[in-house]
Amino acid sequence: QVPPVLLDKQFSEFTPDITPIILAAHTNNYEIIKLLVQKGVSVPRPHEVRCNCVECVSSSDVDSLRHSRSRLNIYKALASPSLIALSSEDPFLTAFQLSWELQELSKVENEFKSEYEELSRQCKQFAKDLLDQTRSSRELEIILNYRDDNSLIEEQSGNDLARLKLAIKYRQKEFVAQPNCQQLLASRWYDEFPGWRRRHWAVKMLTCVVIGLLFPVFSVCYLIAPKSPLGLFIRKPFIKFICHTASYLTFLFLLLLASQHIDRSDLNMQGPPPTIVEWMILPWVLGFIWGEIKQMWDGGLQDYIHDWWNLMDFVMNSLYLATISLKIVAFSKYSGFVLRESWEMWHPTLVAEALFAIANIFSSLRLISLFTANSHLGPLQISLGRMLLDILKFLFIYCLVLLAFANGLNQLYFYYETDEPGNCKGIRCEKQNNAFSTLFETLQSLFWSIFGLINLYVTNVKAKHEFTEFVGATMFGTYNVISLVVLLNMLIAMMNNSYQLIA
Repeated sequence: QVPPVLLDKQFSEFTPDITPIILAAHTNNYEIIKLLVQKGVSVPRPHEVRCNCVECVSSSDVDSLRHSRSRLNIYKALASPSLIALSSEDPFLTAFQLSWELQELSKVENEFKSEYEELSRQCKQFAKDLLDQTRSSRELEIILNYRDDNSLIEEQSGNDLARLKLAIKYRQKEFVAQPNCQQLLASRWYDEFPGWRRRHWAVKMLTCVVIGLLFPVFSVCYLIAPKSPLGLFIRKPFIKFICHTASYLTFLFLLLLASQHIDRSDLNMQGPPPTIVEWMILPWVLGFIWGEIKQMWDGGLQDYIHDWWNLMDFVMNSLYLATISLKIVAFSKYSGFVLRESWEMWHPTLVAEALFAIANIFSSLRLISLFTANSHLGPLQISLGRMLLDILKFLFIYCLVLLAFANGLNQLYFYYETDEPGNCKGIRCEKQNNAFSTLFETLQSLFWSIFGLINLYVTNVKAKHEFTEFVGATMFGTYNVISLVVLLNMLIAMMNNSYQLIA
């Protein structure tokens, strides 16, 4: 018999929530877990972290630390590879869902963030290691095409890599990047070109150029007879990629022609009609919009907005639509020739030209998405994405510093606003003046001072108030020290760290 002293909680080596199967799962003891699972023992699922049931509220009120530790102990057991393999009918799905749940928990339970993140990585690694056990392409296809609602693989409808898409949804990078998975994706990508990687680079280049030049023919054939051999040929991933790339490069070439105004004679027409190049650009814009609508309809709004490239496409298409609308307004409302210098500031044609210029920038930057097709340029694109996140974090701190000094300098120089001769007022004049007379002008001055475009004499005033000038110059210098020496170097360090993580 067990001595009574060992049954006392005060003398127990483990807390009351540690059951035998939880302890066995913590040590990943396969034999003990198998024995307990065969006896019908299971690990209870913990309540959600935001659960407000009576049990969770009372447990948290009595001892919040024990309540949090109890949840952590249960998740440590649930993340055991042996327990997942022995108790789950679908180990891949269990590992995916559990790693996602643990990642979300790490954002809520900040005190145990490192523990939950480690458990999440453990689940991801288990799914990857399990995929390592596949020994043939057939086994790999069965796993990656498996659906929850239908375990039987149908050749016609079940060959859509449903499990791989689920892994992407749950952000299982280790699973997706696993060599077996990538080998299958490569074979699907070069479906019509076996041995593509072993071919000479000149043959590859010539093949891509020929297919790219023939993309209008392929597109017409697909529209007329999508089920024909040629229509099915263009649906192959590699062929589709080349055709889309060739089409987009053609679109950029048309944008270049439009920006050079090669077919427009008089630039002073208030409501100019569309040029031939602009008419040629219109089908691409309508096609982009239709493609985004179709993608949103097929994948859903939530999946659509999670991709940053889709947000960029939305902005780009919105700018083109706004440009077209403003050009229609200008064409219908204005007529005749008037010197451009006499146009009002918000003239529809001027606004349309500005929006079109911004849209051209987005269209050109969209080519960066093609970097993922290259093993050398792909990591650079990922690093660039991480750096953009670092820049957003930096801008949050920088905006606080900018607003603080802008408010102070504007308060100091508000009383010294002057009217300059020649109606040139502000920092864009040949002789800069009134740099801090308004809050908006102060914000501009401080921003451009980062690039060394603001002179120190803007801190001077016409009155002989040397103390005010000294305080203003000191504030201006302090701002430059903080923004250039401290914040900018901090941003460089953050961006370098993000690049090192990928490289």
